[in-house]
Amino acid sequence: MINDLEINNASIWKYVDDTTASEVIRKGQVSNAQTIADEVAEWSNRNRVKLNIDKCKELRISFASISWEFPPVAIGGEHIKVVSDAKLLGLTISSDLTWNAHITEVIKKAAKRLYFLIQLKRARVSQNDLCLFYVTCVRSVIDYAAPVFHYSLPAYLMQELERIQKRAMRIICPGIEYQYALVLANLSTVAKHHNDICRRTFESICNDSGSKLKKLLPPLHECKYELRHTRTFNEPRCKTNRAKNSFIMASCSLANRF
Repeated sequence: MINDLEINNASIWKYVDDTTASEVIRKGQVSNAQTIADEVAEWSNRNRVKLNIDKCKELRISFASISWEFPPVAIGGEHIKVVSDAKLLGLTISSDLTWNAHITEVIKKAAKRLYFLIQLKRARVSQNDLCLFYVTCVRSVIDYAAPVFHYSLPAYLMQELERIQKRAMRIICPGIEYQYALVLANLSTVAKHHNDICRRTFESICNDSGSKLKKLLPPLHECKYELRHTRTFNEPRCKTNRAKNSFIMASCSLANRF
């Protein structure tokens, strides 16, 4: 239904009935956000689709020392709300590109599901079934979109995710030390589990010629000599830790080490 929606001078991502458009505004340039909004509104009217203004958000990402003022974007005479974070396909993106807001949402959602784990424990469900419920209904929440944020998480946020699993292990294996409980449940720590997810995801991108993310990989390193260890990729120089810790760059760096 939305496949024929095209916007000039903007990047656009579409998923079912959810559409996200973005633009890069360099210093001194003028925003085209209003033009983009007008094109989406015009397409909606032409296809007899009504936009929900309350669900339309504007997220401004900037690290400039001086914040630039932009005119508000309006659709049908109503201004689109400017927010500091927005949820995109279940992932909370913040205007400063930190993951505090997303991890907070993940912890809230996972903590609520621990209640059902407690109820199952009271009903004397077997330990294997409790572990299965945890992996299926609780850890799946923690794992969602892990490659996007894992390498960028500071230690204290990773500890918050680990704390959820520790609570689950105390319910499943009461009175048993965390590391030993993981062995009994045949589980790994959240940090190691997310590392494995990121590694498998990166390998699937490298091995799949049709992957949409393959174009993000840096060029392969070519060496004329036989060395004990050669780099796999020619890593570009990253000016910020934010870029260095992104999924593609961090994965390429790890691939070059081993």
